[in-house]
Amino acid sequence: MNLSELKSSLGHESLNFNTVVTSEGVKTMWMKQWDNTNRIAILIHKDTLAKIKATPSLSSLDFKTATKQGAQGEYTAKTIVAYAEAEETL
Repeated sequence: MNLSELKSSLGHESLNFNTVVTSEGVKTMWMKQWDNTNRIAILIHKDTLAKIKATPSLSSLDFKTATKQGAQGEYTAKTIVAYAEAEETL
């Protein structure tokens, strides 16, 4: 799926990411959009974000969903991934 399809699947018109910081205050290579009302975190690695910015029409995007335990209870984590394009198509 492409970026527009991905945002539609996630139910968002736009994605606003902030850098994830560890409890020790160290910035990571991950970015997150947090929806506190629905307890959903949308995550993306900075390398994947750079790839999408470089090629906005990228059509190998998807997301992986997992239930995680946080300090305030369970939440859903949706991680945006970019799969490698197929070298051969049958």
